[in-house]
Amino acid sequence: MKIVTVSFKAKPEKRKEVIELCLSMIEPSRAEEGCISYNFYQDVTDSNKFFFFEEWKNQQAIDRHADSIHYVKFLPIFQSLIVGKSNLQIRSLG
Repeated sequence: MKIVTVSFKAKPEKRKEVIELCLSMIEPSRAEEGCISYNFYQDVTDSNKFFFFEEWKNQQAIDRHADSIHYVKFLPIFQSLIVGKSNLQIRSLG
């Protein structure tokens, strides 16, 4: 199993758009083959900080996700709404 974490900070004036965009990723991502869980969280101390926590069956599932239509459409919009770059980490379990 692979664990993917993505942390990022929204531009304060784009916070609402970030939330809507990220929430729109949940359903199609959870429906993908190899997705075990896909969750989106807001930091409890900073309302502009957010976090994705994803569990995938294997690297191939992550690669398919990265090539999915909803992710390809999501990424450039997402990048324009956040401060700097997101922090993406992938870890293997088991």
